[in-house]
Amino acid sequence: MNEDIFISIIIPVYNGEKTVGDCLRSVFNSDYKWFEVIVVDDNSTDNSLMVVNDFPCKIIRTGKNIGPAAARNIGAEASCGEILFFLDSDIISTRDTIGQIVKAFKNNPQISALFCSYQKDTIPSNFCSVYKNLFHHYTHQISREDAATFCGGFGAIKRDVFFRLGGFDENYRSLEDIELGYRLYQSGYKIYLNKNIQLIHCKKYNLLSLIKSDVVNRAIPWTKIMLDKRIFRSDLNTKINNVLSVPVSFLLLFNISMLYFFANSLYLFVLLFGFFLLLNRGFYMFVMREKGLSFTVKTILMNWFNYLYSGVGFIIGVLSFLKESYFKSRSQSCT
Repeated sequence: MNEDIFISIIIPVYNGEKTVGDCLRSVFNSDYKWFEVIVVDDNSTDNSLMVVNDFPCKIIRTGKNIGPAAARNIGAEASCGEILFFLDSDIISTRDTIGQIVKAFKNNPQISALFCSYQKDTIPSNFCSVYKNLFHHYTHQISREDAATFCGGFGAIKRDVFFRLGGFDENYRSLEDIELGYRLYQSGYKIYLNKNIQLIHCKKYNLLSLIKSDVVNRAIPWTKIMLDKRIFRSDLNTKINNVLSVPVSFLLLFNISMLYFFANSLYLFVLLFGFFLLLNRGFYMFVMREKGLSFTVKTILMNWFNYLYSGVGFIIGVLSFLKESYFKSRSQSCT
């Protein structure tokens, strides 16, 4: 392979001792060799550094926990690559991942950034982890290739563009990659979702961690970012069917409570449930092919619950945005 583009692989780590070894092993097993690896340890309290020390990485210690946005920016400042490839410590790449990224930039000189897709299979085998990974994979595979956002977990960007925009906004402790993607999009840069570059996500979820991730780290900040940037696209997790599924889920919940008092509400329940299945039929058919009937039934219930608590997160996000906007306008009027 003609290795004429130098890649800087930047991996922020915070208590990632269980996965960072596999992540680094997969990177150094790449068939594309012209790269550097910069690991930014975000003040881990486990044995992450001991694991990382076994690999020929440039290691930077933050000294205190500063969050992934700031950690990635520090790694970028210390890098030399023409392309910056941001990779999370719980993701395993394939032998041709880096080569495919280089090829994508060469074949599409108009793009400034790209991000990849999760593989449909994951390492953790419990239901919540498998469900969430399947949902991520399916979402990536049916979304637009001309993206309006970015993914810091497995995303690459041209060095000059990254620094021209000021890097990741360190005010964000989550979804800083989404915010950067919106800035890229609004500035006229092209972002490419390459569905063929698929990596393994090793993140393990239980029910509580899944709810926290979806509400605190996704629904609330994503809502605020969309309102702030005024970008509303039917893509990724904000497709029309996903948006409609939220009120339908709440109507189903309300209707269930009415069944005790009004037997005739059963007809409305069947109608709403049928509509809910119709809205999400593509995902459920995909899960059925991959995991069978029993897993699909559990997926439907989990998906319904997911829309309920994500809807709560959306409402909190809207209220939080309005509150912050109000106090911001008040402070500006007083100056």
